[in-house]
Amino acid sequence: MPRVPNWLRRAWKPAAALVIIGLVARHFVRILARPELDPYPFALRLEYLAPAGLLYLLAHGCWAWFWVRLLRCEGVRVGFFTGLRAYFVSQVGKYIPGKAWVILIRVALLRGTPGGTPLAVGITATYETLTSMAAGALVGVAFLPWVGVMPEVVARNFAFVFVIAGLPVLLGALNQLAARRVAKLRGPDAPPLPSPPLLLLAQGLLHGAVGWCLLGLSLGLSVRAVAPAPPAWELSHYLADLGAVALAYVAGFFILVAPGGLGVRELVLEYALAPRFGTDPASAAAEAAVTALVLRLTWTVAEVIVILGMYARRPTVQSPVEEPAEKREG
Repeated sequence: MPRVPNWLRRAWKPAAALVIIGLVARHFVRILARPELDPYPFALRLEYLAPAGLLYLLAHGCWAWFWVRLLRCEGVRVGFFTGLRAYFVSQVGKYIPGKAWVILIRVALLRGTPGGTPLAVGITATYETLTSMAAGALVGVAFLPWVGVMPEVVARNFAFVFVIAGLPVLLGALNQLAARRVAKLRGPDAPPLPSPPLLLLAQGLLHGAVGWCLLGLSLGLSVRAVAPAPPAWELSHYLADLGAVALAYVAGFFILVAPGGLGVRELVLEYALAPRFGTDPASAAAEAAVTALVLRLTWTVAEVIVILGMYARRPTVQSPVEEPAEKREG
């Protein structure tokens, strides 16, 4: 059996990503072409969408930075670019139902990295994801008064938002207790189980909060890219955007059957943004729906560009590093 060319083995993953994004884009184009949207005026100002996409990437850069800190804390000798590359390329997995593919892709990409065992990579990726979503839940709750209405499915299960917010600290405490118990059973010479310090997890909430603030700005730019008359920049509008994007993203993440939160995120944003677009319910709902779809497309295009660029560039080998102070203090 002939060997598969190296370029072909490296090209199938970016090709799969483009296929996924193409299917998502086609779905949105069909929605935007619905006849019932024709009576309503829309604009498309690309000068707002370019920085909106950049802010999305910067937000995920904050979360990727926290994951690199977690990896180094667990003794994984990973360079910043290598970790950033694994983080962004793994985002392709979120379009596969189940949410587990993101972690599996990170494990595969860091295979061979000194200290990059599947257990260490998998546990740190899980903590990074839960911490980022917990920060989003906290932000969404904090700014809910500015958001206003929410879909019934979110309002009815709003208690879960508080549960999500406390997951990283709770799991971190349980993990540390379990790690100490297992260490006693396995003996002093056995390698320790991954157990991120609680202080580092608390700092992860700050990483997450900064990312959500950037996503709030990204949503605000998307609103101004679509609205026929761009609204003025006001603090109340920004706080509403911040709360809405956090709740929408978190809701989409925890609906396991929705790949990439597709549909769920747009539904929450449509409800949250509609009051911003005037008193006519039909027109406001249409503009809110279009804004949510344009935001999704903007983020997806920005993500695909970065994924393809980072996947094509091989990371350099990371030299040995000392045990981080975060781990020693933990």
